[in-house]
Order: sequence, then structure tokens, then C-alpha cells
Amino acid sequence: MLALAPGGRNASAVAVGGGRVLDIGPSASLRRLAGSHTERVDCRGAAVLPGLIDPHLHLLALAGRSAHLDCSRFRSVRALLAALRTHAASLPAGGWLRGEGLDEARLGRLPTAAELDAAVSDHPVRLRHRSRHASVLSGRALRLLGPEPGIERRDGVATGLVFGREERLRRLVGPLPADMLADGLAAAARELAALGVTTVADATPRSRAALAPLRGVIAEGRFPLRVYAMRRPGSRAWRGGERLLPGPVKILVEEGPHGLRPRPPALARRIAAAAASGAQVAVHCVGAATLVAALAGFAALPRARRLGRRHRLEHVAECPPALVRRIAALGLTVVTNPAFVHWRGDAYLRETSGAGRAWLYRAQSLLAAGVPLAGASDAPVVPPSPWVGIAAARTRRTAEGRVLGASERLAAEAALRLFTTGAAFALGADALGRLVPGGPADLVVVDPDPLRAPPDEVAGTRIRLTLIGGRRIWPA
Repeated sequence: MLALAPGGRNASAVAVGGGRVLDIGPSASLRRLAGSHTERVDCRGAAVLPGLIDPHLHLLALAGRSAHLDCSRFRSVRALLAALRTHAASLPAGGWLRGEGLDEARLGRLPTAAELDAAVSDHPVRLRHRSRHASVLSGRALRLLGPEPGIERRDGVATGLVFGREERLRRLVGPLPADMLADGLAAAARELAALGVTTVADATPRSRAALAPLRGVIAEGRFPLRVYAMRRPGSRAWRGGERLLPGPVKILVEEGPHGLRPRPPALARRIAAAAASGAQVAVHCVGAATLVAALAGFAALPRARRLGRRHRLEHVAECPPALVRRIAALGLTVVTNPAFVHWRGDAYLRETSGAGRAWLYRAQSLLAAGVPLAGASDAPVVPPSPWVGIAAARTRRTAEGRVLGASERLAAEAALRLFTTGAAFALGADALGRLVPGGPADLVVVDPDPLRAPPDEVAGTRIRLTLIGGRRIWPA
């Protein structure tokens, strides 16, 4: 039993009732709490942990995977185009062909609008980049989009690549059918519960009205996980329930060929406005330029609107050494993506050299500086398994077996805390991510013990049981 709470007890048994942890201790001493209808579960030496937390993923994108062609499966543009032709045959006449996970590192290059038109002439095509901040469109789709900033052109001809217009494209393509979306959300909940995840934060900022599909499946009992939903700048906080709560205000920063969008002064104003409303602020920070601009915006806040608010920096893919101390001095929390070292690390090694490699997805140096650190998957950008992230945080090993930033490795307990107490801190949900008497009975039974097993075994952790609020969620 791993309590993972300051001063918490690690023991051999836990008693649960009324959705809460009643007590933790030796099995013999807890038998007094059992009644005639008490269910007893023998974990047979497996580890009992707090339910894991993913503080940054994209729920509706996870739910919509069945409706999209998975572009990450292909290793050449030729293979992708062939799959598009096959997929188009299953679509209704004139309907959009949607793809996700487009990755030029895997394909060798991105397809062009002309190639997409040649492969699929009867449907507009939108293939979303793996970063989820750009898309490649067919010529037919570009004509429907119309003149927009962010459309890449070479020699005056649109290539098909469109930066920073994802919200406009989302409206143009339109929503998935309601029943498909509901079924996809329910399937995502099952997948996450089977991984031991009991709480998530949906990192695509939405209005409360846009959360109606999620509220529907929660009300039907088909989505038992706890969800924190990030909000748009300028939105008001709304009253949460037991399963769906408002999360931080997320400010998205696009890093395109023409610089940052919004520009640094506008970013600082958005940070100030969100903080003035009383909100926790989360800024999307991938490149070092965005990080510099975000830190300047937070530094301009009055002290009372910064300290103690747990304002967040999402991703922090590039962090030069001097900015580590700056993050700590400003009292900011970093939500990093250790699984990216595994899934994307080989591409990073090809794309970077020298000292810059040590800046990528830092962990140990941030913790050593006193920065609160959480881990997240960013799924479906990469698969949602927290266990791959925990293992990668320990080894810093890529999928091909190379090491990226050995000095940023974490010890086993620190890696596990990324997805338990660290993630709970980032959400302002201190009751979660730990097992203590009186706290929520969100727990998982896993094999092997992640504090004793080697990282390669941790990456393939088997989930025997998942409880949320004391209710068995996995196996259902």
C-alpha cells in the first residue's frame, strides 16, 4: 500500500466505505470495520496506489479517434495517400475526410494539397498535425476555408499547410454525430480506467455549453472519471459537480513561421485579465520564445495574483538553464510530458544538437530548483498510458533505446508523484492523488510495484482493479 501523502502510512490493507477511505493499516486491525455485506479483495501481493491523474489531455479528440484516419501509422506519404483513397470510399458523399496524428518525421515530409486532391477528389480533406496546432488541407478544403492568415504559400501557391487556424477549421469541419461522440467518450473512459487513471483535465479550452456531450455521458453513468475542464480566456467560472469541475483558464500560444501568436504584449494582457478574474492560469509553452514571453507576463502580475495561485506552464519542451530559476522564483507549476521522451525522443535527437538537447522536457533540474512538477500524456498526441511516462521519467530512454538528457532522470518515487500528488497539486485538487483516511477512495491495484520494479516492467504495468469513489470501474 503506497499512501503517497506527506507523513502518510504505507500498510497492508485499506478500508473503503461511502466513497471514502475509512482507514489504512494492518489487515487484522481493519477487520473491525467490516460488516456482513463487506466485499473483501485479496490483492495477493500487488501494489495499491492512489488513482492516477492526467492533468493535460484532450478528451473529445480521444473520443473522436474512431472517426479519424490515424495518420501516425504510416511511414511514407505514398502509403498515407493510398490509405486516404481507401478511407474515402467509406464516407458519405461530400463528407469531410478527417485525419489525426500527421507527422512529417515519420513520413519524411508532409503531403501537399495537390497530392491530397489527386488521392481524394470527392471529399474535402483535413489532416491534423500531431501537435494539434496545424493542419494540412486538400485544395478543395482550402477553397472552403477561404482566405485566412496562416496558410503557407510557396511561389504564391498554397502548399496545404495551415498554421494556427484550428478553431476556425473545427467550425468548418463540424462536430461528430452526437451518438458517435458519446460512444467515443465512453470508450475513452474505459481505456483510461484500464490504465489506472481516475482523474483527467481536458486541456482543450471550451465553454460550458460545449461540454454538453461530456455532461450527457456523465449523467448516463458512462463516464465515471473525474474531469477538470479548462476554460477559455474571458470565460466565467461555472459551478462544478462531483464528476465535472471547472479547470484553469488556458491561454494557447501558437508558434508559427511569423513568430508568436498572440504577440508577447497581448499574451501578457491575457494573463493579467485571467489572473484578475481570480482564475488559475495555464499557458501553453512549447518553445523557449513562448516560455520567455509567458514568464514576462507572469512577472508583471501583482504578487497577490501570482503567489499561491498555482499558475501553470504546459509542456515546457525547451527550457534554457537560466529560465529554470526564473520559473521557480515566480512560483509557477510545470506540467511536463515525460512520455514524449519515449515516443518523440529519437526525432528530437535528430533535430537538435549540443547543449540544446539538455533543455528538452526537463524534470530533475526543475524539481531541484523547487518547481512543482506534474506529468501528463497530452493524449492523443501520444498514447494515454501514464506508465510509459513514469518509466520514461526514470530512464529518459527513447523508443530506439537512446538516452535524451540523462541528468534529468527522476527517482522512482518522484516519477510516480508526477501522476499522483504532483498532478493533484497542478489541478488544485489536493485531496486526490493520495490515500489517507477521510480522503476519496480513488485507488488502483497494480502489478508490479512501480517503486521496486525496473522501468521497463513499469511501462507495461498491469491494472488489476480501479476504484473511483469506492466504486469498481475496472474491470467493469
